Amino acid sequence: MALLRQDVRPGFRDPRRTGFRAGRVPSSFVVWVTDGIFEGHYTAIAGNLAVDIVLLLALLVLGITLTLGFASKLTTFGMVAFLLVMYTLVVPPADNPIIDDHILLAVGTLAVYFLGGFDKLSVNGWWKELPPVKRFPILG
Repeated sequence: MALLRQDVRPGFRDPRRTGFRAGRVPSSFVVWVTDGIFEGHYTAIAGNLAVDIVLLLALLVLGITLTLGFASKLTTFGMVAFLLVMYTLVVPPADNPIIDDHILLAVGTLAVYFLGGFDKLSVNGWWKELPPVKRFPILG
């Protein structure tokens, strides 16, 4: 289906009215943004219900844990893994052949973790005192 020029928002590669609220599947965005060596793989799994569930759960869990600041180890590694997957959507990057904003965000997430950013203005102190977290330190 050919897209009309007014359907594409300025500065964005995806057309309007293709979101979840419009009845589309959440992973359908990869059809519009994927380019490069993994294009065939991501286009093939776009629209799969299992992929949609994993995508939305990952966004929900990462959003809640980053906002509240608990489970800092798992959140950090999960966020870095999520950003690296998003980086592979367009490999090599169109804007800069060496680095991309997803890599910068991953490095920033690691910096927040290793510099103690989860200990400030968060529930991380309370979280680390819970018995399951003391028993399984990876949850801290």
